[in-house]
Amino acid sequence: MLLEKLNTKVDELLQTIQEQKNELQALRLKITTLTTQNEEKDRQISQLYEQIAQKDSEVQKIYEKIQSVL
Repeated sequence: MLLEKLNTKVDELLQTIQEQKNELQALRLKITTLTTQNEEKDRQISQLYEQIAQKDSEVQKIYEKIQSVL
């Protein structure tokens, strides 16, 4: 009787441990995926900043041309 209860509890603990291992693995995979997505977003943001800087430079050149005519 006591041995059966102990065996049942050990089985439950082992099952819980396995479930937690599976959840941990899923979370690690999610972290990896999110990190990769974050790095891609960072690259996209950097490219957008570069484009903005280029457009600002072009606008400044156009402004300077207009100023020289006036």
